[in-house]
Amino acid sequence: MTNKMLSTKIAEPYANALVDLAISTNTLQFITDDVNNLMQIFEENIVLREYLTNPLHSKNSKKEVLEKIIASQFFNQNTIRFIMILIERSRISLFPAIAEKYLQLTYKFVKIELAQVTSAFILTSEQEKEIIEQLKKRTGANEIRLVTNVDKTLLGGLKLQIGSTVIDVSLKGQLKQLASQLETSLF
Repeated sequence: MTNKMLSTKIAEPYANALVDLAISTNTLQFITDDVNNLMQIFEENIVLREYLTNPLHSKNSKKEVLEKIIASQFFNQNTIRFIMILIERSRISLFPAIAEKYLQLTYKFVKIELAQVTSAFILTSEQEKEIIEQLKKRTGANEIRLVTNVDKTLLGGLKLQIGSTVIDVSLKGQLKQLASQLETSLF
């Protein structure tokens, strides 16, 4: 089992517990905002991430550092307790995986779908709106959130992934499909 798979497997019960807590205390929006803010803090601050994951630093010193950072952010008390539990159980290094799974579960709960769109060129806001509308009809989701990327190697068109479904209407994808069809019909 790879490290990513293992950390995802360990992260899942923590994410489930946080979602259950958020729903039962009617703080889903607050905790989701906190999780997004913490993800950004962790991404932007490598020194903090290394400090928190270093086993040589005591759990109390890690808690103190996090409390100083969190104090200015006005996080929900449930979020703060959850983060402190992760430190206490030496699971703070799994926070990115827990946060990712938490957001997936939350989006599923409130019927928000996350769609990865890779295009050959930057999409206009009209194109993004059209993609969102088409995906809403197709999935029945209340909201679609697009994560857009540009990949010039696609040559034209776009590649879309929503959940485990991949739709490839790129020129590169069509050329690959044509090449494989020619290969199988020749031999």
